[in-house]
Amino acid sequence: MTVRIEEVTQSTWRTVAALQVSESQRAFIEDNTTSLLEAAYDTSLHWIPLALYKEETIVGFAMVGAYNQQEQSIWLDRLMIDQRWQKLGLGKKFMPLLLDYLFSHWTVEKIYLSAHRENEKIFSFYTVFGFSHTGKIDPENGELIMIYTKTTATEPC
Repeated sequence: MTVRIEEVTQSTWRTVAALQVSESQRAFIEDNTTSLLEAAYDTSLHWIPLALYKEETIVGFAMVGAYNQQEQSIWLDRLMIDQRWQKLGLGKKFMPLLLDYLFSHWTVEKIYLSAHRENEKIFSFYTVFGFSHTGKIDPENGELIMIYTKTTATEPC
């Protein structure tokens, strides 16, 4: 199975906007249309929307940005797999690609993300890839903040 990441374009944004997580996950992540609008209009944080492909099909979405050159940090702000493509191990295949994408496009030592406290399953997923809890809460949305530190992260099992 071949997976890849490409920036969302004029020809792919509608497909990305139509992707949805399962009903039980909808309270945990903004819909993709909102994320695409944020990327287009919240230009101060330089969000980059990414389409996640399995072969030639867009199966997921991620958004990165808020690069801080001084801290050498960036945010993995969104990550979702469409409900039709979940439970196939795609998240595990995309996470290393996303980390590589971030490290190859920016000078970063730290990658931040946040997740709803109630979304208990996602924390073990991120931990496998080297993220750890910071003990801090995102003031924008009340989510728990996790960090991946390049110098101390280990390869996933």
